[in-house]
Amino acid sequence: MKNGNIKEIKEYKRNKNSKSKNEKPKKSNGNIFLGIIFILIALGGTYFLYINGFNFPFTQKNNKTTTITIDSGSQTILESYKDNIIYCNNSGIYAVNQKGELEWNVPMTLNNPFLYTNEKSILVGDRGGREVNIVTNYATIDPIKTDEPIITAKINATGYFAIVTEEKGYKGRLTVYNPKGQEIYRWHSVGNNIIDVAISNDGKKIAVSVLNTSKGTVSSGLIFFYVSEEEPYAATQIEDTLITNIKFYKNNSLIAFGDNQVMEFSPQGVRKWNIDFGDKKMSTYNIDSDSIIAIAFESEKASLLNNKSIVELFNRDGNKIGEYESDGKINRLVVKNRQIAFYQNRKIHIINTKGEEIATLTSKKDIKDIILLKERGKILVVSRNDMDVLEY
Repeated sequence: MKNGNIKEIKEYKRNKNSKSKNEKPKKSNGNIFLGIIFILIALGGTYFLYINGFNFPFTQKNNKTTTITIDSGSQTILESYKDNIIYCNNSGIYAVNQKGELEWNVPMTLNNPFLYTNEKSILVGDRGGREVNIVTNYATIDPIKTDEPIITAKINATGYFAIVTEEKGYKGRLTVYNPKGQEIYRWHSVGNNIIDVAISNDGKKIAVSVLNTSKGTVSSGLIFFYVSEEEPYAATQIEDTLITNIKFYKNNSLIAFGDNQVMEFSPQGVRKWNIDFGDKKMSTYNIDSDSIIAIAFESEKASLLNNKSIVELFNRDGNKIGEYESDGKINRLVVKNRQIAFYQNRKIHIINTKGEEIATLTSKKDIKDIILLKERGKILVVSRNDMDVLEY
């Protein structure tokens, strides 16, 4: 297996139908006249819509909208990467700028794709497949091939990544790689299914969340490793909780998110605090930020006539710092630049870390997803056939 070889992405530039510099366009008075008529008709139509109270697709600051067409016929995953928008579907991975222009793409055949990004790299692969690709702006290392089907994979902020695969005679196998694609650690799980994996930013620590159902009940566990040592240095079992998502932060502490509580563990694997959900029904959450944990709950007062939701915001010490109550179920929570965004049906809310509302946007289209972009004050709204970059 060859790892670490860098390949340039071929034909990544957008194909533009531009004329030769030496070719002089022919003037046409008729075309100019028709163009003027078209502009007048368009302006008149816009004014008609305005005075009759018609809604434009989105309402936001200065009505600035950039629409990007996407293929709705295949499974599409979206992320932001540097100044571009990355989307992945069954035919490969694509990078488009905020004007909707294609910057580059890497053709792939994917059936059940996953996609993760950091500031430097993009990890893309296929659940159930046997190949993982690491892509940067205009280059990719040789694909990482696996002997058995892939269960999941993760990449950290500095480019270290891990692949979890099936393994004959075991519940799963974990393989960790450095940013050059070279294997640096391998571990086989004997009695527990591997649910998720996290790698510290310095690449020296690994944690896995595992699931045990052998006793007829669901119990999760966390196992901590040093890359330099074969055996784990810490482990803990959490009864009656399913840990689905774990993440190392800059100080090497670990956040573990479960179906009924969220916990923080020290770099030594000792639990520091937990937030118990109690009887509240969690609908969605976000632990991507280094400083904010956002959790959406269905209100305890919710009923057929009073369907409310609450976003609760916590700092990294587990202390509640804000909340926001809203009508309807919250479908998605995204956090970036200390701002939180979510949508309900066709309405988008942006709030700050105290739970105070910054902006509200309304769409005429059904919303499938939203992404806060790197540039503050811009949000990507994904609908069935296109994406809109909005300013607020």
